[in-house]
Amino acid sequence: MKRFGQVLALATGLALSATAAFAAPPVSHADQAYCMALSNTYVRYIGHDEDNSHHLLYLRGSLDGQVAVAQCKAGNAAAAIPVLEKKLTDQKFTLPARG
Repeated sequence: MKRFGQVLALATGLALSATAAFAAPPVSHADQAYCMALSNTYVRYIGHDEDNSHHLLYLRGSLDGQVAVAQCKAGNAAAAIPVLEKKLTDQKFTLPARG
């Protein structure tokens, strides 16, 4: 019975997360362009691109950075921008201009 409670709690959490994602406000074109600029810088200098066929040979960057890159590509700039900004500033990169 304890296992059922854990599964139910997990399912409820996932359902609430999905609902919150759909309730997020739309991202502006400028935010999406900024997110892609951050993502491109991150992939080029810190992480790898999941679309790159050589990514299995070397894995650079962190998991949360790679998730942020994927979120940016999927159009979820609101979630990706803060993570990518932190990853880049932690490595002493100057952030691109936000238009």
